[in-house]
Amino acid sequence: MKRLALTLLGLSSLGLLGACAPAPTQRTQSQRIQTPPARAALNSLPFQADFSDAGVTWVSSGQAYVARAPSLRVQPAPLPTPAVAAAWVGSVAWGALPDAGLIVTLDGPPETRVVGRAVRLSSQRIYRQDGSAVNYGGGAAGGVLGFPQAVLTGGDGEEYALVGGDLERPGSPPTVLSAGAQAYLYRLPGRGAATSNVPTVQTDQGLYRLSGTQLERLDAAGRTVTGLPHGPGLIGVVGGRIVTLSADGRIRVFLSDLREVRP
Repeated sequence: MKRLALTLLGLSSLGLLGACAPAPTQRTQSQRIQTPPARAALNSLPFQADFSDAGVTWVSSGQAYVARAPSLRVQPAPLPTPAVAAAWVGSVAWGALPDAGLIVTLDGPPETRVVGRAVRLSSQRIYRQDGSAVNYGGGAAGGVLGFPQAVLTGGDGEEYALVGGDLERPGSPPTVLSAGAQAYLYRLPGRGAATSNVPTVQTDQGLYRLSGTQLERLDAAGRTVTGLPHGPGLIGVVGGRIVTLSADGRIRVFLSDLREVRP
Protein backbone atom coordinates (compact mmCIF):
# COMPACT_ATOMS: atom_id res chain seq x y z
CA MET A 1 0.00 0.00 0.00
CA LYS A 2 3.03 2.31 -0.11
CA ARG A 3 1.98 3.33 -3.61
CA LEU A 4 -1.52 4.16 -2.36
CA ALA A 5 -0.14 6.24 0.51
CA LEU A 6 2.02 8.25 -1.91
CA THR A 7 -0.98 8.77 -4.17
CA LEU A 8 -3.06 10.05 -1.27
CA LEU A 9 -0.26 12.40 -0.20
CA GLY A 10 -0.01 13.81 -3.70
CA LEU A 11 -3.77 14.27 -4.01
CA SER A 12 -3.94 15.97 -0.64
CA SER A 13 -1.31 18.50 -1.66
CA LEU A 14 -3.35 19.29 -4.77
CA GLY A 15 -6.51 19.76 -2.74
CA LEU A 16 -8.23 16.85 -4.51
CA LEU A 17 -9.08 14.71 -1.52
CA GLY A 18 -11.68 17.17 -0.35
CA ALA A 19 -13.27 17.47 -3.78
CA CYS A 20 -17.05 17.42 -3.71
CA ALA A 21 -19.36 15.61 -6.08
CA PRO A 22 -21.53 17.69 -8.46
CA ALA A 23 -24.73 19.29 -7.20
CA PRO A 24 -27.64 16.90 -6.56
CA THR A 25 -29.98 16.00 -9.42
CA GLN A 26 -33.05 18.24 -9.54
CA ARG A 27 -36.42 16.61 -8.85
CA THR A 28 -39.94 17.49 -9.83
CA GLN A 29 -42.55 18.43 -7.20
CA SER A 30 -43.85 14.85 -7.21
CA GLN A 31 -40.44 13.33 -6.47
CA ARG A 32 -39.12 12.77 -2.97
CA ILE A 33 -36.16 14.98 -2.04
CA GLN A 34 -33.37 13.12 -0.28
CA THR A 35 -31.04 14.76 2.22
CA PRO A 36 -27.51 13.30 1.86
CA PRO A 37 -26.36 11.56 5.04
CA ALA A 38 -23.70 13.09 7.24
CA ARG A 39 -20.11 11.83 7.04
CA ALA A 40 -20.52 9.73 10.19
CA ALA A 41 -23.54 8.00 8.65
CA LEU A 42 -21.61 7.31 5.43
CA ASN A 43 -18.98 5.40 7.38
CA SER A 44 -21.60 3.26 9.12
CA LEU A 45 -23.53 2.13 6.05
CA PRO A 46 -24.91 -1.42 6.36
CA PHE A 47 -22.90 -4.55 5.68
CA GLN A 48 -22.58 -4.85 1.87
CA ALA A 49 -21.09 -7.48 -0.47
CA ASP A 50 -20.67 -8.43 -4.12
CA PHE A 51 -20.47 -12.03 -5.39
CA SER A 52 -19.08 -13.20 -8.73
CA ASP A 53 -17.17 -16.11 -10.23
CA ALA A 54 -14.02 -14.28 -9.03
CA GLY A 55 -15.12 -14.69 -5.40
CA VAL A 56 -16.65 -12.45 -2.74
CA THR A 57 -15.71 -8.89 -1.82
CA TRP A 58 -17.41 -6.98 0.96
CA VAL A 59 -17.37 -4.14 3.47
CA SER A 60 -18.29 -4.42 7.13
CA SER A 61 -17.87 -1.58 9.65
CA GLY A 62 -15.61 0.36 7.28
CA GLN A 63 -13.20 -2.52 6.60
CA ALA A 64 -13.04 -4.11 3.13
CA TYR A 65 -12.26 -7.76 2.43
CA VAL A 66 -11.64 -10.03 -0.55
CA ALA A 67 -12.10 -13.80 -0.69
CA ARG A 68 -11.05 -15.11 -4.09
CA ALA A 69 -12.30 -18.35 -5.63
CA PRO A 70 -11.68 -21.20 -5.44
CA SER A 71 -10.22 -21.16 -1.91
CA LEU A 72 -12.33 -18.22 -0.66
CA ARG A 73 -9.61 -17.44 1.86
CA VAL A 74 -10.44 -14.10 3.49
CA GLN A 75 -7.95 -11.25 3.02
CA PRO A 76 -8.51 -7.81 4.63
CA ALA A 77 -7.61 -4.83 2.45
CA PRO A 78 -5.25 -2.31 4.13
CA LEU A 79 -6.93 1.06 3.51
CA PRO A 80 -6.10 4.60 4.68
CA THR A 81 -9.74 5.60 5.32
CA PRO A 82 -12.98 3.63 5.87
CA ALA A 83 -14.59 1.90 2.91
CA VAL A 84 -18.37 1.93 2.41
CA ALA A 85 -18.83 -0.30 -0.66
CA ALA A 86 -17.09 -2.99 -2.69
CA ALA A 87 -17.72 -4.53 -6.11
CA TRP A 88 -16.17 -6.78 -8.74
CA VAL A 89 -15.32 -5.27 -12.11
CA GLY A 90 -14.38 -8.38 -14.02
CA SER A 91 -11.79 -10.07 -11.80
CA VAL A 92 -10.77 -6.82 -10.04
CA ALA A 93 -12.18 -5.95 -6.61
CA TRP A 94 -12.74 -2.21 -6.03
CA GLY A 95 -13.63 -0.34 -2.85
CA ALA A 96 -15.17 3.11 -2.36
CA LEU A 97 -13.47 5.50 0.11
CA PRO A 98 -15.71 8.59 0.26
CA ASP A 99 -13.63 10.45 2.86
CA ALA A 100 -10.66 10.33 0.47
CA GLY A 101 -12.74 10.92 -2.66
CA LEU A 102 -11.30 7.74 -4.19
CA ILE A 103 -12.00 4.24 -5.34
CA VAL A 104 -9.12 1.79 -4.88
CA THR A 105 -8.31 -1.79 -5.79
CA LEU A 106 -8.62 -4.03 -2.76
CA ASP A 107 -5.96 -6.59 -3.66
CA GLY A 108 -3.46 -7.27 -6.42
CA PRO A 109 -1.74 -4.37 -8.23
CA PRO A 110 -2.62 -1.11 -6.41
CA GLU A 111 -4.66 1.40 -8.38
CA THR A 112 -6.58 4.51 -7.34
CA ARG A 113 -9.04 6.80 -9.11
CA VAL A 114 -10.30 10.19 -7.99
CA VAL A 115 -14.10 10.10 -8.27
CA GLY A 116 -15.51 12.30 -5.48
CA ARG A 117 -17.63 10.93 -2.62
CA ALA A 118 -18.45 7.50 -4.03
CA VAL A 119 -20.83 5.52 -1.82
CA ARG A 120 -21.97 2.61 -4.01
CA LEU A 121 -20.34 0.53 -6.76
CA SER A 122 -21.77 -1.75 -9.43
CA SER A 123 -19.80 -3.72 -12.00
CA GLN A 124 -20.27 -0.83 -14.46
CA ARG A 125 -20.68 2.44 -12.52
CA ILE A 126 -19.50 4.42 -9.53
CA TYR A 127 -22.32 6.20 -7.68
CA ARG A 128 -21.68 9.31 -5.61
CA GLN A 129 -23.48 10.53 -2.51
CA ASP A 130 -25.73 12.88 -4.50
CA GLY A 131 -26.80 10.16 -6.95
CA SER A 132 -24.56 11.24 -9.85
CA ALA A 133 -22.44 8.52 -11.45
CA VAL A 134 -19.37 7.89 -13.57
CA ASN A 135 -18.08 4.76 -15.26
CA TYR A 136 -14.75 3.12 -14.41
CA GLY A 137 -13.12 4.95 -17.31
CA GLY A 138 -14.01 8.26 -15.67
CA GLY A 139 -16.78 9.26 -18.09
CA ALA A 140 -20.12 10.65 -16.92
CA ALA A 141 -22.91 8.06 -16.67
CA GLY A 142 -26.59 8.15 -15.84
CA GLY A 143 -27.23 8.42 -12.11
CA VAL A 144 -30.19 8.26 -9.74
CA LEU A 145 -32.56 10.68 -8.00
CA GLY A 146 -30.88 10.85 -4.59
CA PHE A 147 -28.67 8.83 -2.25
CA PRO A 148 -28.30 5.26 -3.64
CA GLN A 149 -28.98 2.69 -0.93
CA ALA A 150 -28.07 -0.27 -3.17
CA VAL A 151 -26.99 -0.67 -6.80
CA LEU A 152 -26.19 -3.51 -9.16
CA THR A 153 -25.83 -4.42 -12.81
CA GLY A 154 -28.80 -6.61 -13.67
CA GLY A 155 -28.88 -9.83 -15.63
CA ASP A 156 -29.81 -7.80 -18.71
CA GLY A 157 -26.70 -5.61 -18.43
CA GLU A 158 -28.72 -2.58 -17.29
CA GLU A 159 -28.18 -0.69 -14.04
CA TYR A 160 -30.63 -0.85 -11.12
CA ALA A 161 -30.73 1.02 -7.82
CA LEU A 162 -32.75 1.39 -4.63
CA VAL A 163 -33.26 5.06 -3.78
CA GLY A 164 -35.52 6.26 -0.99
CA GLY A 165 -37.36 2.95 -1.03
CA ASP A 166 -37.99 3.06 -4.79
CA LEU A 167 -36.51 0.79 -7.46
CA GLU A 168 -34.94 2.95 -10.17
CA ARG A 169 -33.16 2.42 -13.47
CA PRO A 170 -30.29 4.93 -13.49
CA GLY A 171 -30.14 7.19 -16.51
CA SER A 172 -30.46 10.75 -17.77
CA PRO A 173 -33.07 11.09 -16.41
CA PRO A 174 -33.48 8.06 -14.15
CA THR A 175 -36.68 6.01 -14.32
CA VAL A 176 -38.67 4.94 -11.25
CA LEU A 177 -39.62 1.31 -11.95
CA SER A 178 -41.40 0.57 -8.70
CA ALA A 179 -42.42 2.77 -5.77
CA GLY A 180 -42.16 1.27 -2.31
CA ALA A 181 -39.75 -1.50 -3.30
CA GLN A 182 -38.42 -3.97 -0.74
CA ALA A 183 -35.09 -3.56 1.03
CA TYR A 184 -32.82 -6.04 -0.82
CA LEU A 185 -31.87 -5.81 -4.47
CA TYR A 186 -30.90 -8.94 -6.43
CA ARG A 187 -30.06 -9.89 -10.01
CA LEU A 188 -32.35 -11.88 -12.31
CA PRO A 189 -30.26 -14.08 -14.65
CA GLY A 190 -30.80 -13.07 -18.27
CA ARG A 191 -33.31 -10.41 -17.24
CA GLY A 192 -33.02 -7.44 -14.92
CA ALA A 193 -33.31 -7.12 -11.15
CA ALA A 194 -35.88 -7.49 -8.39
CA THR A 195 -36.26 -6.68 -4.71
CA SER A 196 -37.01 -8.78 -1.65
CA ASN A 197 -37.55 -8.22 2.06
CA VAL A 198 -34.60 -10.53 2.90
CA PRO A 199 -31.22 -11.23 1.20
CA THR A 200 -32.04 -13.26 -1.93
CA VAL A 201 -30.32 -14.75 -4.97
CA GLN A 202 -31.90 -16.13 -8.14
CA THR A 203 -30.17 -18.93 -10.05
CA ASP A 204 -31.16 -21.26 -12.88
CA GLN A 205 -31.87 -23.87 -10.19
CA GLY A 206 -34.22 -21.71 -8.14
CA LEU A 207 -34.60 -18.86 -5.67
CA TYR A 208 -32.59 -18.89 -2.44
CA ARG A 209 -32.87 -16.56 0.54
CA LEU A 210 -31.68 -15.96 4.09
CA SER A 211 -34.67 -15.41 6.37
CA GLY A 212 -32.54 -14.48 9.38
CA THR A 213 -32.89 -17.93 10.95
CA GLN A 214 -32.79 -20.20 7.86
CA LEU A 215 -31.26 -20.62 4.42
CA GLU A 216 -34.22 -21.49 2.20
CA ARG A 217 -34.80 -22.73 -1.33
CA LEU A 218 -38.13 -21.64 -2.84
CA ASP A 219 -40.22 -23.01 -5.70
CA ALA A 220 -41.74 -20.93 -8.52
CA ALA A 221 -44.77 -20.18 -6.35
CA GLY A 222 -42.62 -18.79 -3.54
CA ARG A 223 -43.05 -21.78 -1.24
CA THR A 224 -40.09 -23.08 0.77
CA VAL A 225 -38.93 -26.41 -0.68
CA THR A 226 -35.85 -26.93 1.48
CA GLY A 227 -34.48 -25.11 4.50
CA LEU A 228 -31.74 -25.42 7.06
CA PRO A 229 -30.72 -23.40 10.12
CA HIS A 230 -28.62 -20.37 9.20
CA GLY A 231 -28.02 -17.02 10.85
CA PRO A 232 -28.37 -13.59 9.21
CA GLY A 233 -26.03 -12.52 6.43
CA LEU A 234 -25.84 -11.96 2.68
CA ILE A 235 -26.10 -14.46 -0.17
CA GLY A 236 -24.82 -14.83 -3.71
CA VAL A 237 -23.40 -17.22 -6.30
CA VAL A 238 -19.72 -18.03 -6.87
CA GLY A 239 -18.79 -20.54 -9.55
CA GLY A 240 -22.33 -21.93 -9.72
CA ARG A 241 -22.54 -22.56 -5.98
CA ILE A 242 -24.61 -20.79 -3.35
CA VAL A 243 -22.37 -18.79 -1.03
CA THR A 244 -23.42 -17.10 2.21
CA LEU A 245 -21.50 -14.49 4.14
CA SER A 246 -21.99 -13.30 7.72
CA ALA A 247 -21.03 -9.85 8.95
CA ASP A 248 -18.16 -11.38 10.94
CA GLY A 249 -16.66 -12.80 7.73
CA ARG A 250 -17.78 -16.42 7.90
CA ILE A 251 -18.24 -17.90 4.41
CA ARG A 252 -20.30 -21.04 3.75
CA VAL A 253 -20.76 -22.84 0.42
CA PHE A 254 -23.75 -24.93 -0.68
CA LEU A 255 -24.80 -26.97 -3.68
CA SER A 256 -28.15 -26.23 -5.33
CA ASP A 257 -29.89 -28.79 -3.05
CA LEU A 258 -28.44 -26.98 0.01
CA ARG A 259 -25.87 -29.61 0.83
CA GLU A 260 -22.95 -27.76 2.43
CA VAL A 261 -19.52 -28.30 0.88
CA ARG A 262 -16.02 -27.01 1.44
CA PRO A 263 -14.87 -24.11 -0.79
